[in-house]
Amino acid sequence: MKQTRIRKIADGLTLWAAVLGGFLFVVITLIVFYEIVARYVFNAPTTWSIDVSIYLVLWATFLGAAYTLKEGGHVMVDVVVVKFPQRNARLIRLATYTLVLAFCLVLLWRGTLACIDAVRYNEVTLSTYRFPLWLPMSAIPAGSFLLSLQSICKIIDSRSSAGEKKQ
Repeated sequence: MKQTRIRKIADGLTLWAAVLGGFLFVVITLIVFYEIVARYVFNAPTTWSIDVSIYLVLWATFLGAAYTLKEGGHVMVDVVVVKFPQRNARLIRLATYTLVLAFCLVLLWRGTLACIDAVRYNEVTLSTYRFPLWLPMSAIPAGSFLLSLQSICKIIDSRSSAGEKKQ
């Protein structure tokens, strides 16, 4: 039952983040379109559109990464693994998702520390508008947290399917 609750929470957060990430890509498209019109039609380019677009792409990418993991959309080279017996392939998937989880947890930890430092030292971006640096940087721990949740779900799935085969 706990696994079901964890899965529901992880999937709900992941879906919400993916929808938000998709919406951000729409906003990015509108910003770029606005910049093109301002620059080439009115000869009045903006000073903020490139920076804002880059920061939003960072957010959208990190927000959508967990959904991509959930749906199996990340690149996976399995040319060797598919030659193994089913049980061994499951164990390799389990090991892989465990390594993914470890990487995401390190990224979450280090990203959070970097954001805290950015706030503590009032760091700003190098752009014209000098945005607080923690705004774009916080995409890293947010996305890493969601990726960690989905990695845990994948580990549970891998262990369950490995356990079912033993019985």
